[in-house]
Amino acid sequence: MAREKGQRKGKDKWKEKSWYTIMSPDYMGGKEITVSPSSDETSMIGRHIEVSIADLTGNFKKSNAKVIFRVDSCQGSKCSTTFIGHSISDDYIKRMVRRRKERIDIIKDFRLQDGFQVAIKIVVVTDGKLTNTKRLEIRNTIVEFLKSRLENASPSDTARYVIGDDIYSDMVYATRDVYPIKKLEVRKSEFYTLGEKRTMTNVQEEDQTPEQA
Repeated sequence: MAREKGQRKGKDKWKEKSWYTIMSPDYMGGKEITVSPSSDETSMIGRHIEVSIADLTGNFKKSNAKVIFRVDSCQGSKCSTTFIGHSISDDYIKRMVRRRKERIDIIKDFRLQDGFQVAIKIVVVTDGKLTNTKRLEIRNTIVEFLKSRLENASPSDTARYVIGDDIYSDMVYATRDVYPIKKLEVRKSEFYTLGEKRTMTNVQEEDQTPEQA
């Protein structure tokens, strides 16, 4: 009797779900990135999907970074997405900052086309310690460069730029007359519209030495 009672317990919810194919945006290749189960299309809308940049682009130098997509619509079992940001693992950042180096954290918002903004978090690593004046000069130079580069750029162009390789060489070149940058990373980006609230902290992190990081 106990076995029969157990067999009558609720339905298998997994059997009631359907599998949906998640596609990257056209400006990110427009290809399948994963499949996900859901009870219906409505439940898929707004879901966040994370995928390695290496898997998405084939650039294996980016194996420590992931991109984040948001499901915006579904046609049948195929769902389209929008790129909403990326991030690099904390472990990679810690390995990047070594002894006798100095770390500068920069968090800044930039206005794009069509009412979009992007918040970008950058980690700069230099040889030796810097004066407060030199740190400020490096920070301002990078911010001014990105402002001129991204001002009124399209969200799709900006998305490709922040996860690509050119942004690094561009920032190193922009600061060449200020200080020779040892290493820098775009640690995180977050895309949002003017009516949305971004989740990245609004408090700019203090510059850190490796012992503090």
